[in-house]
Amino acid sequence: MQGSTSNQGMFWSQARELFEQIVSWLDSDSICGLEHCQIESKLLENG
Repeated sequence: MQGSTSNQGMFWSQARELFEQIVSWLDSDSICGLEHCQIESKLLENG
């Protein structure tokens, strides 16, 4: 059962890291000037 807990922790850690990357991207200047559909496409691609 320990292995399962370890795998779950690793999964959530990776998911949290991806989430933080998305939030950082949304908060950055790099999205300025992008159309809504471009932002949505990038979110679908990376999320």
